[in-house]
Order: sequence, then structure tokens, then C-alpha cells
Amino acid sequence: MTVLGGLGLFLVLIFVFLMIALALVERRWPARFRSIPAFDALGGATERAVEAGERVHFSLGTGTLLGSETGPALAGLSMLTRVAEAATMSDRPPVVTAADGALVILAQDTIRSAYRRVRAADRYHASSGRLVGATPLSYAAGVPAVLNDEDASVHLMLGRFGVEGALVADAGQRKQTFTLGGTQDIQSQALLYATVENPLIGEDVFAGGAYLNAGSMHRGSLRTQDLVRVLIVAGVLIGTLLKTFGVIP
Repeated sequence: MTVLGGLGLFLVLIFVFLMIALALVERRWPARFRSIPAFDALGGATERAVEAGERVHFSLGTGTLLGSETGPALAGLSMLTRVAEAATMSDRPPVVTAADGALVILAQDTIRSAYRRVRAADRYHASSGRLVGATPLSYAAGVPAVLNDEDASVHLMLGRFGVEGALVADAGQRKQTFTLGGTQDIQSQALLYATVENPLIGEDVFAGGAYLNAGSMHRGSLRTQDLVRVLIVAGVLIGTLLKTFGVIP
């Protein structure tokens, strides 16, 4: 193992240790996060959909389970856990679409687990997870049909999106659904900001699990990220001061 490899592994272990430690002290030291309007509005929109007997559509995007595009999709699955639990009170479970078969299987399992936890497994339907197009454009062409056929009033987008994300978002806007969207790609974020009613900006994409109370580990992870940022900034400032006053060459 190289020096850089060993240092990277050490930093990962430190991060995991801090995340577990902060998750364990959650009860004594509860987390306080800044308000994100998109997440604040999501709970009310989901409740209204359940009360009206309408569906929640969750788009995991056009990415795959492997590679750099995995992160947003897994963050979406964390949010899906809470959304599915809220929808168990309705006889219409959320419908999840993706352009990758592995993500569809994970989505089906996530919804099934949510229904099992509330002892309502008999109301789960395998059709809740669907493969809609295997390419970005075919996926974007298939989403409007799902929104219309399933009478969805909440349209959530969290995953990998390219330029087709604007078409997927526009489908929700045309149907006048509550639309929330986020992705990791900077250019796609700009498109979603212009077309989505409730956009997620930057790292907000990965904060859904913490904001929707998906578990203490999600909150611990978010708090660890903030702590690491503070340590990095402090290290940079200290190094700059030491360099300025000639303490270090």
C-alpha cells in the first residue's frame, strides 16, 4: 500500500469513527440543521397526496448503481424510505422509476421493507418499482406517461440526471405536481433550478436522510461533514498564519 493509499484509508476510518460517535450521542446532543425550504414543504405535500388518494412518484434518475453517479441514487433511496413509510397509510404506494434495473430492484425492496415495518405487507405491489427506458431520452419520454396514468401529485427527482432532467422536471410542472429535484452534476443542477419548483442545491442532495429523520447515522454523517469542514478551514488558517509570520518555511 502506498503512502497516499494508507493516508486515505486512515482518513476514511477517522470519518467513520466520528460518524458513529456523533450518531451515538444524538439523544444527548440533538442535531440542529438549517432550514431547507424543499424539505420543509415535502412533508406537507406527501400528507396531502396520501389524504387525497394520489400517488407519489419518485425518480431515481438515469444513472447506474456503479460509479460516481451512485451517490445521488443512494441518497434518493434514503429519502424513499421515509416517503414510503408516510404512504403506508394510503392504499396507493409510491411508484419509483429508474433507468437502471439494479436501482429498480433496490427501490422495490425499500418500499417492501417500509410496508413490512408497519405490518402492511399485503398492500405492497411489485409494480411500485419500474424500469422506464434504458437510455436517458427514452426514460425522459416514459416519465410523463407514469405521472398521468398513476395520477401522481408529488414528483420527486433525486439521482443522476443530464440534460434530460429538464424534460423530466417539465413533465411534473405541466401536470402541476409538487416537484422536488436534485442531482450531483453542476450543469444539471442549473437546469433543475430553472425548471423545478423546489430545487436542491449542492450538498443538499445528500442531506435528505438526515432532514427526513431516516436514522441517527444519517444525522451523524451530516454532522461529521460539518465538523471535518471546520477542521479543514481551521488547518488552512493556522497554516497561513504560521507561513505569514515565518514560523514554517
